[in-house]
Amino acid sequence: MSAAQGAGAGAGAGAGAGAGAGAGAGAGAGAGAGAGAGAGAGAGAGAGAGAGAGAGAGAGAGAAIGYIRSYYATPIDLHFRPWALDITPDDAGNPPFPPFIVDPYQGAGLEWTTDDWDPALRFWNLPFDPQLTEWLRAVDPSKPSILAAREFASQPNEWTTTAKVESNGWIEPNDLLWQKSNGGFAAITTEIEQLRQLMEDDRERYLAEIEAQADALAEYMLSFIGASQERHPWTVELVNCGLAIGNVGYMRWKSLYKRVRPSFLCPGLLPPFGPPAHPAFPSGHATLAHFIALLLLEIPAIASRYGVFATAGAVAGTQVQTTLPNELSGVLPINSPLLWLSARLAKNRERLGVHYPSDSMAGRHLASGLWRALVHGTGTTTPISCPTLKKVIRHAQNEWPA
Repeated sequence: MSAAQGAGAGAGAGAGAGAGAGAGAGAGAGAGAGAGAGAGAGAGAGAGAGAGAGAGAGAGAGAAIGYIRSYYATPIDLHFRPWALDITPDDAGNPPFPPFIVDPYQGAGLEWTTDDWDPALRFWNLPFDPQLTEWLRAVDPSKPSILAAREFASQPNEWTTTAKVESNGWIEPNDLLWQKSNGGFAAITTEIEQLRQLMEDDRERYLAEIEAQADALAEYMLSFIGASQERHPWTVELVNCGLAIGNVGYMRWKSLYKRVRPSFLCPGLLPPFGPPAHPAFPSGHATLAHFIALLLLEIPAIASRYGVFATAGAVAGTQVQTTLPNELSGVLPINSPLLWLSARLAKNRERLGVHYPSDSMAGRHLASGLWRALVHGTGTTTPISCPTLKKVIRHAQNEWPA
């Protein structure tokens, strides 16, 4: 998710997008106007009014350097614009929205290029930097969540290539049916037809929720379990760990798979905002929502209420399972209130028209792989060591008496 996106104006200075809530004027970390990008006075405390216009509660793991963003790293130009979803054919029987789908594998083919990336995120298209030099410019490196992400990034051999995540089983074969070598266009048309149905049947009813969740995924999850910064600061930081680690992971995977957004191939999907200026696969919302849920379920008191029930129709009082079934493999729903929320957050991105169903499933499976490797030391050739994450989990567990 993107870092805070305020437009702090120093004393007559130009506006820049800050990288978090800093002291003084502007949204930069003590840098005056924005991230020090202004041309006027604004150093240190700054002299201007820097209230900014951004969403200051960003997830801290995206880059918000020099540009104003909204809706999950989406340029402000692609902000919300309503469409009337009247699905009735016109008098001549023509469909209400353009039904045409472009084959991305014609000719040279369509894939996400460097120019398609948001300018502030293009560093993800470079060879992976285990030091996260560029990413750290947009976050607060003093937070435990950022240290956890740096520990994860420092061990790239187990997760930074397509060959590795696929051989680890973090991505399942059905997640990749959209690729040219696996069937390609036939699978894509099936997925776009599903998105068209969601657009016609669901989008209008869910739109307020979809819009709120674009930048507030973590808030939905914390609210769902009744956690607050005042009473559960380490639980909030555990969610931040999920955001930070998940962002580093899925942005790397997006840069490898380079999948174009559904509305690139079918403009008639008409997403009311966006799509975000980074590739589609895997879905960031799906990855984060499932990974955060798995981390929260490491807290026994949360697992006892929001964990996995034996069957969907279990009678009241049925014991919650202590282990997850097959670590989220496959595509079937999981009988867990918290993982239900994860799936809903992911599905809403499909209702919006910015993700294919396989993006969502890949995010679910990758989240499971991350969780197994980081928390339980399984699912990789060499366990990925992340002592800070485990420390935060222990502190969070102590906030919830069993």
